[in-house]
Amino acid sequence: MTGNKKIKKILRVDKQESSSLSAFVERPVPSDQEVSSFEKAVDHEVRNYEIDNNLSEIYSDKRGGIVDVKKMKVKRRQSLIIRFFKKLSLLILFLIFSYLAYSYFFDKSGDSSALEFKIEAPEKIMIGEEFSYQIKYHNPSKIVLRKVYLEMQYPENFIITNFSTPPQSGNYGWNLEEINSGANGTLTITGKLINKPESVNVISGRLSYVPANYSAQFKKEASVSTVLSELGFRADLEYSQTAFVGQENSIKLILSDLKENFLGDFNLSFSLPEETNISVEETASSTDQKGIIISKSGGVSWQISNLNVDSGRQEIPLFYKINTLVDNPEIKIRLEKKMEDGQAYTFWEKSFIPELVKSDLNLTMEINDSKNDGAINFNDKLNYRISYSNQGKNTFKDAVILVALQGDFFDLNSLKMDVKGDVNGQTVIWTKEDIEALAEIKPGQTGEINFSIKISDFSENDLGKEMELVSYAQYGVNNQGTKGDDNKSNTVTFKINSDLNLSESIRYFNEDNLPVGSGPLPPRVGQDTYFKVYWTVKNNLHELTDARVVLNLPANVEWDGRNFTNVGNIFYDSANRQMIWNIGRLPLAVYRADAEFGIYLRPSENDVDKILVLSPGAIITAHDIETSNVITKKTGVKTTKLEDDDIASLNNSGQIQP
Repeated sequence: MTGNKKIKKILRVDKQESSSLSAFVERPVPSDQEVSSFEKAVDHEVRNYEIDNNLSEIYSDKRGGIVDVKKMKVKRRQSLIIRFFKKLSLLILFLIFSYLAYSYFFDKSGDSSALEFKIEAPEKIMIGEEFSYQIKYHNPSKIVLRKVYLEMQYPENFIITNFSTPPQSGNYGWNLEEINSGANGTLTITGKLINKPESVNVISGRLSYVPANYSAQFKKEASVSTVLSELGFRADLEYSQTAFVGQENSIKLILSDLKENFLGDFNLSFSLPEETNISVEETASSTDQKGIIISKSGGVSWQISNLNVDSGRQEIPLFYKINTLVDNPEIKIRLEKKMEDGQAYTFWEKSFIPELVKSDLNLTMEINDSKNDGAINFNDKLNYRISYSNQGKNTFKDAVILVALQGDFFDLNSLKMDVKGDVNGQTVIWTKEDIEALAEIKPGQTGEINFSIKISDFSENDLGKEMELVSYAQYGVNNQGTKGDDNKSNTVTFKINSDLNLSESIRYFNEDNLPVGSGPLPPRVGQDTYFKVYWTVKNNLHELTDARVVLNLPANVEWDGRNFTNVGNIFYDSANRQMIWNIGRLPLAVYRADAEFGIYLRPSENDVDKILVLSPGAIITAHDIETSNVITKKTGVKTTKLEDDDIASLNNSGQIQP
């Protein structure tokens, strides 16, 4: 191909002189070869024409001219990755545009279900403490919400005291009519929860409404929970696992560690087995009474009032008598708040099933003036009193009385008896050879046996031993023991408190013989001498809570403003002149805690030649989780002699110098 020149082929056909039908008929018919040649020539002509047209389009510029192929610039085709990312970018832009368009035309301003509804409440409160639920709603849409109705479902133990807006349906329903576009609303419900500690109390609400121009009803729901953290005081029960049929048995209700009483007056109530009588020692009220007041409120219920921070530890004696032998004689004791409408809310409950004993010769055992179970510390002393009484019609001859001491921590070497008996292992036995009255116990005759024993100290070798002590008395006749339970006394079980220990030392020189105090030593009149006080708390056996150390500073001793601790916090209470170390929880992982602070002494002329007290002894208290008992221990007195400082004591008599 040259330029734009086209090649033309001309098919020549000889002219005929005549075009008549006869001439046409006479014209010779072409042969098959001629027809084939003709068709090839036509096909070749058509193909050349199409090629010329296509090439013309390819090699033509924008003006229709022929492009010079020698001067053509060929662009490389983009790679597959570049083309992919270009398409991806276009897709992202399209999606962003679509989202913006949707947000503009179909955002929540036109969403009839966009109503915001929530309930706010404190996470934790104390039992009986007044608080408020805040019910909040907001309409962010452009649609007016009509026929709005709020319905609340309260916790079972919630007592309502006030509403910011009175309900129209009982105490739970409000007709809010309508909520305009952008409107907010808050409704406050005030009250108190009375339930058991650590209970979870859930309130829920439902807001129903009909959007304008709609016929369908929409609903929103919300809920929130509140935990009752504590009672505000500690309630414990001491009782014996054994009860005598037909005799008065005792229980002791102990109220202690009062922090705050939001309940006011409350009731002590009982659930008892058949043929059981119960009584509570009532108290008379007075205008200046600091202790609690107990009065009968009807049936088996007594009201307890005047419990406040000045009441201190209160022990309430309870007495019950089971007149007949019954199976599983469960005794349930409740503390509850009774409302004016008669509704009662239980916030503390304890139950036990005593083992019933029926015998004509009744044995009663008291330890430290109590028949009930309890808790003790290592090194404590136990004083036993065994009382016997023949309440039958027959005489018991040649009686034998024994006391069983079961446990690993009875120090038998410390056993002291008013009347000596025979010690056989951990059993002490008395016969008529020891006590003449046991030869014959006639009807109505009574007597008692007294002895004491100490609890041994704790050592590391005692880890893993059972921290429980069990004691009971038993009788026999004809100088022989008797099998069975009808001849046993009440059983008293003591749990041993954790080995909590507080040590206190006051120093002028520390254990490395470096001075931590300053000023004259021995102290001098009118001059300040500074000392460092060290406290160390150790605990190994049980987890403790509410651990606290308190030291009352003597009149001429002052805090110097410096203190440190690695657990809890330590501070000076100037109003009561007390150094207080609030430790709080002591898990078993924390077997040691330390604190230190500075004090200074400024003696007066009246103190010359005297040895002054720097510490009357620090007191530590803590609640034992295992025994449910409050442990209380006190350190010894510390003076200007600096009993714990070996270096200072070399040249320090402790006597105040003029």
